[in-house]
Amino acid sequence: MVEKTKITFWGHAMFVIESARGTKIGTDPYDQQVKSRLPDVSADVVLVSHGHFDHSNISLFKGNPKVIRQAGKTSFEDINIEGVPAYHDEAKGLKRGENIIFKFEVDGIKFAHLGDLGHLPDERQVNSLKDVDILLIPVGGIYTIDASQALKIINDIKPKVAIPMHYKEEDTKIGVNTLDYFIGKVKNFKEVGHTVEVSKDELPQETEIWILSST
Repeated sequence: MVEKTKITFWGHAMFVIESARGTKIGTDPYDQQVKSRLPDVSADVVLVSHGHFDHSNISLFKGNPKVIRQAGKTSFEDINIEGVPAYHDEAKGLKRGENIIFKFEVDGIKFAHLGDLGHLPDERQVNSLKDVDILLIPVGGIYTIDASQALKIINDIKPKVAIPMHYKEEDTKIGVNTLDYFIGKVKNFKEVGHTVEVSKDELPQETEIWILSST
């Protein structure tokens, strides 16, 4: 039996990704300014793309996790992690500051979480993401790249799977665009539920858009 990696979406930019051996990676935890009801989650390591309230509520995660919030290479148990410097806006951080793109490998699957990326990546950043299997990408605009920019990035990087995030859901308090703005621009997508399990050899050959629900 092939052991699989589990991906669970909790809304906004927060995921919990669990390796086959049980190591949990959490990303960008939000607080009650984003959603009134906060999920019951735990993690071994938490990746924080930047310090804004909707991405850095580390106390949400149980388990006293290791917190990574800087660029550079590091590791945690069986997970290799790299933070790639980027910006929260198109003016090199002058409007909303810096942002870290996190690349990490779980069970042979290469992930990238773009955080609150606010600009089209430059050539160096694109090249660093070319080997990504699963891309977690903001699509809601206003504070990040918008749906059209997200689609361009997906087309440039060509991951096996792209999972949209950072869009307005029914219970989201932040004023960003809904997922419909993005979905309206893609030809095909798959709704895969709140949690999806996948192994490296099950990934598609051509890019697929997977929609995860936060509940």
